[in-house]
Amino acid sequence: MEIEETRRKRERAKSKRRQNLLSLALLSPYLIIFVLFTLIPVVMGFAFSFMKYNPYNGETNAFIGLKNYLNIFDFNNPVTKSFWNSFGTMLVFDIVAVPCLMIIPMVLAYFINMHPPGYKIFRAIIYLPSVVSITIVGIIFGNMFAGTKTGLINSWLGTEIHWLAGQPFHGDTLRWLVMLIASIWWQTGTNFIIFSGALRDIPKSLYEACEMDGGKRRHLIRFVTLPNMKSAISICLFNTLIGYLNLYGQPVVLNELDNAGVLVSPMMFIQKYISGVAYASQTGYICACAIIFGLFVMLLSTIERRVMGERRRSRRRTVAAKRYLADRDFLKTGSLREPDFEGGTHDSD
Repeated sequence: MEIEETRRKRERAKSKRRQNLLSLALLSPYLIIFVLFTLIPVVMGFAFSFMKYNPYNGETNAFIGLKNYLNIFDFNNPVTKSFWNSFGTMLVFDIVAVPCLMIIPMVLAYFINMHPPGYKIFRAIIYLPSVVSITIVGIIFGNMFAGTKTGLINSWLGTEIHWLAGQPFHGDTLRWLVMLIASIWWQTGTNFIIFSGALRDIPKSLYEACEMDGGKRRHLIRFVTLPNMKSAISICLFNTLIGYLNLYGQPVVLNELDNAGVLVSPMMFIQKYISGVAYASQTGYICACAIIFGLFVMLLSTIERRVMGERRRSRRRTVAAKRYLADRDFLKTGSLREPDFEGGTHDSD
């Protein structure tokens, strides 16, 4: 018996090692790409942020401590002004775009979930734009809102409005409006699918119980629909917030020649100054800007997860619940169990 048990243990251990090797083999492509193109660049960028670093002239490289980080807050530096200005324009756009990309997909999912005539076709139409690339979005909306008579919108209106012109906060309102419309058209489908799945998972019995208690449509939405969609809302909000803090594609593909190089987001700022020979001597400073931007994104994402996360019950409610259970047990069994000061119960004499 002992020999048989030992043999079984060896077979289980061998099977476990085989499963681990198979799992590692399946994960290895992702792990290799993650290490090469994410982990190593992050570590190197963090190290370069404490240096005066020039990849084209190694003789000038030197450790300078926190000087790069201190320079980020030197507003007399024109590069620093460009960095913080890009922060401001990005945040203003996010304040408008993120709620739109939450509310519009949720409303569409709510009505499609009622299964109106042709709802399957509408569901496909809503999701279809999300499969195209940002380049295709730029071609479509760039031609629609071209600032000449050949633009589709201008030809309809008989005007020559320069939709995609202007500088940040100086005549570029129409450009941001076009970017907002393009973003809604392009990315509504992803959140729409998640919200649709969450709505289908809500038990119909909850709606029936609310209706039996006299609940109207607004009560159904407030007390049944939204609480049961909390997980889906948290996922969509997290993904949308992170995506639009990294705004890059829309302002790059939707512009005119006079504002093609205008930096309206931190990602555009980092991309411009980190590439090429002209700003190579600023590599350490740009890496520090990227670290600050990354910390800001992590801070907002952490706040979002804390706000949308499950909240623990307060101690006062827990104590009240224990007292209620003690009173119920007394009514059922006749055994008097009084709650103690810690919220528990004990038998009385």
